Amino acid sequence: MRYRMGLIAGLAGLLAVSSVATAATRYVSDELLINMRSGAGTGYRIMRLLDAGSEVDTLSENDGWTRIRAGDGATGYVLTRFLSDEVAARTELEQMKTQVSELQNENANLKSELAEARDGSQELGDTKRELVNENKALSSELQQIRETSADAIRIGDENEKFREQLLSMRSDNERLRHQNGALQSRREGMKIGALIMVGGIVVGLLLPLFRRGRKGSWDSL
Repeated sequence: MRYRMGLIAGLAGLLAVSSVATAATRYVSDELLINMRSGAGTGYRIMRLLDAGSEVDTLSENDGWTRIRAGDGATGYVLTRFLSDEVAARTELEQMKTQVSELQNENANLKSELAEARDGSQELGDTKRELVNENKALSSELQQIRETSADAIRIGDENEKFREQLLSMRSDNERLRHQNGALQSRREGMKIGALIMVGGIVVGLLLPLFRRGRKGSWDSL
């Protein structure tokens, strides 16, 4: 009796061990489609079809069947032999094709960006040369402006000196004009004085003669 109980307990333990959840990620093999059933056996209802390469989580294994959880969370049973620890070659090939296509697009984009960068670099070079030439022209104009400003300042200083000299000359002319007027008045006075003097001398000379003439005329009476 004890032997039977131990045998039963051992078998139960093996079944428990075989049905323990083995949480791992596995992939549907390269078969085109596999059935996911509601129970571990072909007599159970087919819940859905899984495409080759589909990623599923394994929950437990028992007697050639594996309980899985699909990507949308639904659980069911599939034959263990249709599962693989590696990504299906066809799926991996599709992924590689996708990666190659993405790399090709990236390569084309990089080529386009490189061409734009080269065009932009050439445009920047042309712009730089234009700016250098413009800078030279502006420097030349600035030098001319400086020289013109220096000439203008010099001419302005000379004009200011000329104005001062002109004012001085005008003042001298005005002073000389006054002096000339005074000299002319003095000269006129001297002329009048000389005339009076000459007149006085003439009168002084003629008056005795006149007096003698009158005296002789009186004596004849």
